Amino acid sequence: MKKFNLTFAATAIAVFASNAANPVHDRVLEYAPAPGQFVNTMPEWEDGDDATVMAEKAYQYTVPEESMISLGGYGGYVVVGFDHTIVNVDGKRDIYIEGNSFYSTGNVASSGNCEPGVVLVAYDINGNGVPDDNEWFEIKGSEYGNSKLNYVCTYYRPDDDDADIRWTDNYGNEGYIYKNQFHSQPYWPQWLLDQETLVFRGTRLPDNGVDESGNGTYYVLSQFEYGYADNVPNLDEGYWNEDAKIDIDWAIDVDGNSVKMPGVDFVKIYTGVNQDNGWIGENSTEVCRVIDAHVTREGSSPVLDETIAVDKSVLEAFLEKYANGNTSSVTTITDNSNLRVYLDANTGCVRFTAPTNGLAQVYNQSGILLYSATFAAGDNHIDLGSYPAGLYLVRVDGKTTKILKH
Repeated sequence: MKKFNLTFAATAIAVFASNAANPVHDRVLEYAPAPGQFVNTMPEWEDGDDATVMAEKAYQYTVPEESMISLGGYGGYVVVGFDHTIVNVDGKRDIYIEGNSFYSTGNVASSGNCEPGVVLVAYDINGNGVPDDNEWFEIKGSEYGNSKLNYVCTYYRPDDDDADIRWTDNYGNEGYIYKNQFHSQPYWPQWLLDQETLVFRGTRLPDNGVDESGNGTYYVLSQFEYGYADNVPNLDEGYWNEDAKIDIDWAIDVDGNSVKMPGVDFVKIYTGVNQDNGWIGENSTEVCRVIDAHVTREGSSPVLDETIAVDKSVLEAFLEKYANGNTSSVTTITDNSNLRVYLDANTGCVRFTAPTNGLAQVYNQSGILLYSATFAAGDNHIDLGSYPAGLYLVRVDGKTTKILKH
């Protein structure tokens, strides 16, 4: 979308004491935008930048530089982490997400430039310092019942940078991310040029863009009631907008059941609407700071209320119920469900014990295969000692685990 009237709740970055927790996210673990008109500029891609560098740039844009990042078209996402667990407090909304929404003077109430992003939250169940695939729980927003679930959108890399980017989905639809006059840079993430396709999965929210002019000259994008990022303006009469906050108690598991989580260590946001809006382009969720909403002071230098602690009884009940993470109760658990894959910090080796022979692979954050070998049943290891620090995907006998190498 073409952007106007960017408004932040902050005008300065807080200086925190070394022993104080920071309410603002302190790292970006993954930044994987879908194609879009702001991709490669927010943040800016430079020749040689890979996925690790772009994740760091995404952090710099959102926190130190007080700017924002674009997630591109449907499915493009960012994953952020914190230096503490955001506590799930009964009766309160727990996570404040800054975006770039604003209202216009159109005929649709609460509309203008609202580009809702789906929010997922994770508690670090296995304590490995990164969110594993089975640790994510979706925030059930107001449009969940009107959405397409298990939606898959595939983008196809164009032959040249000036071409529109085609997409198809698993509902038989297809369309394009169209190039426009305002942004001439490549719309395909340039650090992913080795990939012929980009595939994103999730919940597809209903369209929210309306051409009020009837001739393609004036589009308004309406907000949804609750539960999404970049869905409402950041501020309401000078204070953090309550509707820009997320209640962890809105979380659901893969079977659609409500989940009582003790708190959240990671937040994932992805563009939830797949819609083209004429001359202003595709829906593309924008993200600024993600903040623990339990603060004693809002605004430019929020201060965390450190008197709030995780409810131990809630934690115990959660860990007992989701000992294997967010896996479906109606799906047969495969033989490798209890396979533990972990990084031995002392040796730099990934270790695992397998009940049968199988295949082990290691991918970097860009999805490039770095290692592939068969293994025998029993104790095994993969030496990552020569690999640079970063996030890796280790796939062992069909089970994928994220490993963060320092």
